[in-house]
Amino acid sequence: MSNSPNIYFVAGATRGIGLALVAEIAAKDASAFIYAGGRTPQAAPLLTSLASKYPGRIVPVKYVAGDEEVNKSIASEIFAKHGRVDTVIANAGIANVGDKIHEVAIKQFEDHFRVNVLGPIVLFQTFRDLLKSSAQPRFIVISSIAGSIELIQMSPFDIGVYGTSKAALNWAVRKIHFENEWLIAYPQCPGPVDTDMGVLAAAVDPAVYQEMLKNHIRQPDVVAGMLFNIFSTSTREKDGGQFHSVEGGVHAW
Repeated sequence: MSNSPNIYFVAGATRGIGLALVAEIAAKDASAFIYAGGRTPQAAPLLTSLASKYPGRIVPVKYVAGDEEVNKSIASEIFAKHGRVDTVIANAGIANVGDKIHEVAIKQFEDHFRVNVLGPIVLFQTFRDLLKSSAQPRFIVISSIAGSIELIQMSPFDIGVYGTSKAALNWAVRKIHFENEWLIAYPQCPGPVDTDMGVLAAAVDPAVYQEMLKNHIRQPDVVAGMLFNIFSTSTREKDGGQFHSVEGGVHAW
């Protein structure tokens, strides 16, 4: 088994925030060994290029949110090579419908809950023993302010399906915090980020999206740096079970 001091697993690592997080971790943590999970990592040239830039430190692996067998396969590989994982970042998510709740097909709710809620839950269940073997285990879930019940009126878009799934996710992660006193666990809002999910926002309301793009949206690499600064110094006492804002501080539930 490796004696590498920091073993990471990043879900949804083939593009956007996940890819930027892999790059940030590799650059900032010289001892990091990173498993980068995605549905089709072999067809992700940017991730392949990043792995070549840091030989022997980044391993692309097939990851499917909510697929128990795929999750178990990754966990078995990590156990065989390292015996533990120190930081798990559940970043994989979907947002591909912009209708009002009364207009949305139930199948859309099922699809979003499978990826956005059950995905991180299955990931935690599968990786829990690996995390428990770490001296400072962290389970960080990338959520969204869209999941805040108190701040629901702040959303300029009709994203009821996505927001509902993120609210459920936030509840689950906070519950994980209380159920596992040895773990640093919390949901993290990255703020508005210029990723593929922005395509949906642009389609729903182009004028609002362009205004956000001009005034608020950050690039993935910038957000990744902000996220790394938060989770790399996080503690259970200071951060556990809170709904973190990328600017520092916390959001209302």
